[in-house]
Amino acid sequence: MSVPVRSTLRSTLLWAVVPAAIVYAVALVWSGAEGISAKLVLKDLAQSCKAPLGEGFLSSVGYLLWMAAAAIALFAASTRQIQGSVLNRQFAFCGGGFSLWLCLDDMFLVHDRYLGEAFLYITYAFFTGLLLFRFRGPLRRFGGDTFLVSVVLLGLSVLTDALQGLWPNSYETVQIFEEGFKFLGIAAWLSFWCHYVSSASKLAALEQH
Repeated sequence: MSVPVRSTLRSTLLWAVVPAAIVYAVALVWSGAEGISAKLVLKDLAQSCKAPLGEGFLSSVGYLLWMAAAAIALFAASTRQIQGSVLNRQFAFCGGGFSLWLCLDDMFLVHDRYLGEAFLYITYAFFTGLLLFRFRGPLRRFGGDTFLVSVVLLGLSVLTDALQGLWPNSYETVQIFEEGFKFLGIAAWLSFWCHYVSSASKLAALEQH
C-alpha cells in the first residue's frame, strides 16, 4: 500500500525541513550574539583554519561512526523495524541516544570545555551500567560479546586519558594509544548495532521457523 504524496511531503516538512531551518537560524543568531561572523559559522572549519587534508582525519571518521551507530539504532527503533518485546526497542533507543550524545560530545568538545571530565566519566558509567544490566536479555541474545569488546576498548581509552599523567611516555605516545583504543572501540560499537538491528529486525521470521 503506497503512502500518499501529500502525507509524505507534510511529514518531510514537519520533521525535516522545519527543524533544520530552526537549527540553522538559531546557529546564526547565537553565533552573532557571541560576536562570531556568519561567514565563520557557514564555512568549513578546515577551510577557515587553512588546515591540510589529513589534519583531524581520524577524529572526523570517528564522528561518522558515532553518527552511523546512532542513526541505525534510532531509526530502527522509531520505525518499529525491531521485533520482539518492547525491551528490544527500548534497548535500541537507549543505545542510539547514547551514541548520539557521544557523537555531539566528540564534535563540540562538550566535556572538555563545558562540563568537565568527571561528568563524562559519570555519564559513561551510568549508560554502560544501564545497557549491561537493564538490557541483559537483548544483549545475551544478539551479540553481547561484540558489545563487550567495544565497551572494553572504549574503557581503555577513558582509562588511558584519566591516567595519562602517570605514564612515563610522551604526551603524543599516550594520545596514540588513547585515540587508538577509542577508534577501535567506536568501530566495534557500530558493528554491534548493525548486527543487533539486523538480527532483531528478522526476529519474527526466525521465530516462525
